[in-house]
Amino acid sequence: MEKGTRMLPEELRRFFLATGGHSLILRGNAGVGKTTFALQAIEEIKEIDNSFYFSTRVSDALLLTQFPWLAKKVYGDDIGDSVQEEMLRKQEEELVQEAAATATSDEDTAEPKRPWFSRMKLVWGSGINLRMGQNLQQNRVELGPLEKIYEALERCGSERTLVVLDSVDAMAETCGINQASLITTIQKDMVERRRADFIFILESNDRYLDYLGDGVIELSVSDHHRRRIREMSLLKLRGTPIGQPKYLFTLDGARIRTFPDRPESPVMKSRWIPIPDMSGRVSLGMKDLDRMMQNGVPPGSIVLIELGPDVPPGTCNLLEQSMVANFATLGRGVLWVPTKKETSGGARERMSDLIGDERFARQVRVPEVASQIEGANDQYIMPVEGNDAEADLRWKSISFSLKGTSTPYLSIIGFDTLESIYGPNVMDRFSTHIASVKRNKAIMVGFITPSSRSRDKLVDLATHRIRLDRIGGTTIVYSIEPFTECNALVVDRKGDSPEVVLVPII
Repeated sequence: MEKGTRMLPEELRRFFLATGGHSLILRGNAGVGKTTFALQAIEEIKEIDNSFYFSTRVSDALLLTQFPWLAKKVYGDDIGDSVQEEMLRKQEEELVQEAAATATSDEDTAEPKRPWFSRMKLVWGSGINLRMGQNLQQNRVELGPLEKIYEALERCGSERTLVVLDSVDAMAETCGINQASLITTIQKDMVERRRADFIFILESNDRYLDYLGDGVIELSVSDHHRRRIREMSLLKLRGTPIGQPKYLFTLDGARIRTFPDRPESPVMKSRWIPIPDMSGRVSLGMKDLDRMMQNGVPPGSIVLIELGPDVPPGTCNLLEQSMVANFATLGRGVLWVPTKKETSGGARERMSDLIGDERFARQVRVPEVASQIEGANDQYIMPVEGNDAEADLRWKSISFSLKGTSTPYLSIIGFDTLESIYGPNVMDRFSTHIASVKRNKAIMVGFITPSSRSRDKLVDLATHRIRLDRIGGTTIVYSIEPFTECNALVVDRKGDSPEVVLVPII
């Protein structure tokens, strides 16, 4: 993660940086990323003076191997570790200095510093049961691990402190007490009295302890067409408005990256920088899409892109523009039927900043029904009758219109638009065009929506299938053929040249 970059939700920062102490219950099943989340919170919320990570289930040596930046923040059970010995030595020196500066002893304080902890010792340690009709039973309790947390906080004095307890389940079992008592004791003594901040990690998705925390976040892993999806649900953050209640996230390199809800797509303004082909495979104009397709697609490919019902139109525009711009900038010819029905002039305006009007007129042809053409018949307009797709889109006619451009050609077809011109059964007269694409080693990219009547026949003919869906506020992209995991579609908004980036969800 780059310096200064924040990958966790902004709501989390606002929650912990508000006045007072705060407790967050972080729950989820094994392997979902709870420990990574908590440790990353320590790293990202730098405004808090002190941070500690307590674990009764993960060794410090293993943690420092996976998270080397934790060297000064881990405070767990394995105090034989050299790093922790040095920490303890420094903390003891600070405690002595603090004691010398403050002439007040515990006996001078009217109210004990650990009232709930003292009560726990009395009730659990002695075996006294306050309920009528029950036998007194001597409980086996070991409150030493919990006492270390108190000691760490007391050494910090009045400074702001964030503590991660990983996990409540393991700590409660080690101490011989129940989870609710453990959380309640810490909440009363440390969060409310000392105004410390706590992240309580629970090892399951059970909700019965949610009422004890000021905030609750749930991490989960679900299945989307046999592909992993990670979701983060912000269920409660007391005193903090939740702008986006659910985030998709990925877990890579011991880092969590969340994807904010940004359905709008920026307009591409700067000149296109072409992406070259690799190893005889043709680039589709996006590096990450090429990666999904194993470094591009071979000449003669039929690529089907299926758009889910909630995918923003702007996302489709970015994909189209990237493909058209890359082929045209490489000097190749492009036949373009836009996914949204628009005039050829509107299509030219969308590409003007990327490739310029002159290149667009030379490299790109936009079919338009002759009877609907207004004004001059510009070079980029390819007049068609609008009755027979096979006759209008003959490969010989396309090649003649694109004379002087390089191959392989790109035929990029929005099938909703094509069906609006030729009717819902356009595929009955379009298979000849597809056969010509294969025979002439060109590339066809077809865009379909849930309303496209041509879908089933295109699925049978496609050599590659890509699917876009929307979960929450995030558009995800995955390939059906070849099979790939899900990727989050992110628009990198650096400067005037936004770039479509696909981040693997792992």
